Amino acid sequence: MRNCIVVVDGSGTVIEAWTQWDKLFEGGGGPHKIRISPYDPEHHVWVINDARHQIYEFTNDGKQLVRTMGEADVAGNDETHFGRPQDIAWLPDGSLLVADGLGNSRVAKFDKNGKFLMAWGTRGNGPGQFSGPHGIATDRNRRVYVADRSNHRIQIFDENGKYLDQWPGLRQANDILISADQHVWVADGTNSKVLEYDQNGKLLYYWGTYGTFPGGFWELHQMSVDSEGNLYGADSFGGRVQKFTPRAGVDRAKLIGAPAPLMTKATP
Repeated sequence: MRNCIVVVDGSGTVIEAWTQWDKLFEGGGGPHKIRISPYDPEHHVWVINDARHQIYEFTNDGKQLVRTMGEADVAGNDETHFGRPQDIAWLPDGSLLVADGLGNSRVAKFDKNGKFLMAWGTRGNGPGQFSGPHGIATDRNRRVYVADRSNHRIQIFDENGKYLDQWPGLRQANDILISADQHVWVADGTNSKVLEYDQNGKLLYYWGTYGTFPGGFWELHQMSVDSEGNLYGADSFGGRVQKFTPRAGVDRAKLIGAPAPLMTKATP
């Protein structure tokens, strides 16, 4: 396993390769998702290693492994183990929520120091149950959105796991992004679509088509937006990241809004 984590600029040029951490992913499929908490002034980088049941926290420059959660190659459904974790999200107080995952079908909650607080969910298709929770996000009201992939829906909870609602009708909900305007955007992977919802679950807009040509999707797996409104979409089967830039005069309501701004990075 080589070049597991790379850093690129807005033009796609590789500016860093964290090859010193390749050993963490040996025997697996490489990083599953990469996230940065909007509430962390140090902008630490979190990486999911689902095949080895671990989550890593790195300094922003990749020089230091700050924290490891989970035990390598040991799956479990308790306070210190994961079962193929898929994604992470944060609350403003730094609490960490883990979509755990393809093995455990639960959401696990930890405080900002990594202390286990609680978990909710069992395998099934009823309200509050999961089948492969693959993505997770939070809004400004501290609601938790879970991409319940194999149940073809989004489920919504309060921060303590109380079931609130579900939005069915998806094919393969891989990722969730909540923009600063609090609209909910979903990557529907094998449907090759990006869908926009309001907070009440009303479908407002969707776009996308299958293809390996520029602009097509082949199992859209993760997406992100920068402060200029550029969309970055990672194709799982296509093995690529695409950048979509807003056209001049475009209807801004049909673009994914800017993300919640990151906290200002602390200065030495």
